[in-house]
Amino acid sequence: MSLFGSAKGTAYRHLHGLSLTKRLVAVVVLMVLVAYVITAGVTSMLLRGYLTDRMDAELSRDIGPLGNAAYARSVQGGAFVAALVPNDYYVVITPSASDSIPSPFVTQATNADHPDLGRIDVDDPSIVNQAPFTAESGTGEIEWRVLTAALSDGRGTVAIALPTTPIENTVRQLWVLTLLVGLATLVAVSVLGWMAVRRAFRPLSRIEDTASAIAAGDLTRRIPQPGAQDEVASLSDSLNIMLADIEQAFAVRKASEQRMRQFVADASHELRTPLATVRGYAELYRVGGVSEPADIASAMRRIEDEATRMTGLVESLLLLTRWDSSGTMEQEPVDLIVLASDVVQDARVRAPDHHVRLVPLGSGTGRPLVVGNDGALRQVLTNLVANAVTHTPEGTEIEVAVGVDAARCVVEVRDHGAGIDAETAERVFERFYRADAGRTRARGGTGLGLAIVATIVARHGGTVRHEPTPGGGSTFRVELPLQSRSAYDEADDEADDADDTDVDVDDVDHPERDDSDHDPRAHTQRVSSKSPATIEPRGV
Repeated sequence: MSLFGSAKGTAYRHLHGLSLTKRLVAVVVLMVLVAYVITAGVTSMLLRGYLTDRMDAELSRDIGPLGNAAYARSVQGGAFVAALVPNDYYVVITPSASDSIPSPFVTQATNADHPDLGRIDVDDPSIVNQAPFTAESGTGEIEWRVLTAALSDGRGTVAIALPTTPIENTVRQLWVLTLLVGLATLVAVSVLGWMAVRRAFRPLSRIEDTASAIAAGDLTRRIPQPGAQDEVASLSDSLNIMLADIEQAFAVRKASEQRMRQFVADASHELRTPLATVRGYAELYRVGGVSEPADIASAMRRIEDEATRMTGLVESLLLLTRWDSSGTMEQEPVDLIVLASDVVQDARVRAPDHHVRLVPLGSGTGRPLVVGNDGALRQVLTNLVANAVTHTPEGTEIEVAVGVDAARCVVEVRDHGAGIDAETAERVFERFYRADAGRTRARGGTGLGLAIVATIVARHGGTVRHEPTPGGGSTFRVELPLQSRSAYDEADDEADDADDTDVDVDDVDHPERDDSDHDPRAHTQRVSSKSPATIEPRGV
């Protein structure tokens, strides 16, 4: 058993050391060989049995006539007549007398190597069984098929035999023919199997080549579609989908890394200038370069201005990071008309040299009611208006249009300045991007205002885009999901319940609250005054 196990293990190791194509061809050839050997063995066994049965039938047919003729010749004397024997029979007559000697009779066709039969009496088991049996020749080289019978009237016994040489020759010829045909069949199976397996594995070879190319860095490679709709085709489709996802993931990762590097570089660049200014004035003061009170005041003012600008930049970066990473946000009912009115009033105070006004959208009907973060939406409108004020000359008209269009709340901030070109419009919402890289930082800002707008609007499920203003200028259009009046009132009630639960003194400080609970403008003004501390309105 250990020897068989060792041979089995060796065969497995050699087989698994081959390629998959060679293994499959080897397995197919081995299976054909085993099937062929079994078929040839069963066929030869059946053929031997069939020929032996035919010989037994001949013996049974000829034992009577041959026995009588041989006995007559043994009594009368004379040669055994060959015409009576149709083939190479060997006949033995054993008289009944105990002292008699068996008389063999042969023909010219009978093989010289006769069977070793000896004396066969009437009570011999072969006579009793009346069945043919096989006996060896005197030299043991030839086997004979023997049948015995008793002569009539108790005269003795007769035994006739035929050599099994024709049977053995026929079976041997069958094995030779089977061997030749089997070898040719195995060669044909090997060649055809190799070709068939190689052709069947051709799509897998393409998959292997594609995987190697992708491993080398070519993520654009795809597996060619095979002609047949089989398991390999299904595998190719699944792998192509997976490769497309991988390519997209790598592209997103690469773009994210590129944006991160650019973001860090831009942030470092933006912080380097004010830090250099602060350091320069500090060193100038330390070495005594400024000693007059007026010069010291000017240096301190410049340091304060740069520190303020750095603070605004850092707060903008923190705001972007907070909105990018925050999973949830505080939501409350917001009326965009009230919100836009507040922003317009603030802009008129901050930029009295511009004509900022609130106008209706001009299309659609309904109240622009949304549920979102009041402070964040206020930041959006403040940044858009501040952006328009910053990049237009004095006396420019700026319009803030609010309304409902196609079941969406829409806010448009329109200016009638010089406008921006199409290339700039595609990148205007990128972080740290400036349309005019050469303008001063004091006027141009940090380049984060519109990026904050895009981030906040996206978190509210809305969109923001740039459109040219008819007649010249830029229009920034913000679209937000419109809330039904019932949803707005439900959110309003929830906000009121939260206020009543958290701050009970509110009813005492504002007794007029009951009269304004159903006035959206009054309520939104009240909510707007309680914006989250983390989101304060700032300019661009």
